[in-house]
Amino acid sequence: MKKIIKLAGYQGKQSIHTQAMSNFIKGINKSFNTDFVMDITLNNEMASSLIEKTINEEVHVSYLWSSYYEKIIPEIKLLDLPYLFNEREDAYRTLDSKFFNYINKKMDKSNLKLLGFWDNGVRHVSSKIKQIKTPEDCQNQIIRTTPSKMHIDIFKSIGFIPSPLDVRDFKIAVERGEIDAQENPLTNYWNFEIYKTQKFVSLTSHMIGFCLFIINKNFFNNLNDEEKVLIEETAKKSIIFQRELASKEDGILLNKMNKEGIKVTTLSLNEIKKFKNKTKKYHNDFFNEFPLMKEFI
Repeated sequence: MKKIIKLAGYQGKQSIHTQAMSNFIKGINKSFNTDFVMDITLNNEMASSLIEKTINEEVHVSYLWSSYYEKIIPEIKLLDLPYLFNEREDAYRTLDSKFFNYINKKMDKSNLKLLGFWDNGVRHVSSKIKQIKTPEDCQNQIIRTTPSKMHIDIFKSIGFIPSPLDVRDFKIAVERGEIDAQENPLTNYWNFEIYKTQKFVSLTSHMIGFCLFIINKNFFNNLNDEEKVLIEETAKKSIIFQRELASKEDGILLNKMNKEGIKVTTLSLNEIKKFKNKTKKYHNDFFNEFPLMKEFI
């Protein structure tokens, strides 16, 4: 009799994360009966609850942006440092090397096992008020951030008024027009329908985000050897599949945004430098707190 494996996410059908999870499910469904909750926020649950659900084995497999893990793995804040990576491939080389083993080991105490890192997109800023090209343009705009203290501090230093919200509450705030600006990869800007209320997009490229693709450790350890190999090998394939989708999606979405009349601005190197200068202190602060993390960059 096949084992039941429960999977959950926080995005809709069109999301590349949902497509990647579906790809993973397709690879294991000959050996497992799968139960996939596509978007828990539709059940009025917070996206951040995926961590606790996976720890407690209410869910066996899930994905979530790395920032939400900083309470149990403070070192993961490395991935939140502004302008840390120049290109996706630079980031992949870091994530797929010793850093993977380091984070996986850190997860042991929380009854979690890391299956890999999904590409959560290059992050940009949008606004319903005006185009953002300099830190001066950010003044007095209420921006949604994650609940991460680092995120709150970073966007405050740029000039924004941070409003930390979970994905569930963020979607509600966008619908109600309670925020002026937000930062996200283009995939979320489009799939969360932010473009309907925020027509100005600035390609700040301030961060390349990543989701942790995880499995409950007890559940994994209780699998037989064949099932373990299947899970890990299928996870590796899903990561390749997901990253390929992510690398293509920005171009597709920029075309859609152009047809929608979204005002998209690409920042010059001098304009980006102004944002870098405002945020470089966070690199120093982080590496002073976690000096051993320098070896991964």
